[in-house]
Amino acid sequence: MVRTLGLLLGAATVVVTLDLGYTALSISERGGAVLAHDRSALYVAGVAAASLLWAGAIARTRSSSIAVAGGLVLGGAAGNLVSIALWPSLPGVPDPIVAGGVAFNVADAAVVVGFALLLPATLVFAVRNRKRLFEPG
Repeated sequence: MVRTLGLLLGAATVVVTLDLGYTALSISERGGAVLAHDRSALYVAGVAAASLLWAGAIARTRSSSIAVAGGLVLGGAAGNLVSIALWPSLPGVPDPIVAGGVAFNVADAAVVVGFALLLPATLVFAVRNRKRLFEPG
């Protein structure tokens, strides 16, 4: 479980670092003129609570592939939450990347990639560990 937690937190840390670094650079270069998505305090509290539960559930699987994919999702959520705290002058989560009329940030991209990787990782895990489903507690 320690290894899984290390992979989960390691992947999340990489995402948060890249997201905050890119966002800070973009805000600096543009004089604070970046798009932002408004988020309520209820959203922040909900995402924080769900992220903690998510991390605990993933650590219990002891699956490296689920931990890495889940770490991308966790890092994206954490990156967006930290962005709200670091840039309170903006009306929400800064989204410095605009492509095809859609504004997003590195954290958002990590969440999408993480979820895309999570489905096959979970299916493989379920097939390999189907006997564990019927074991008591």
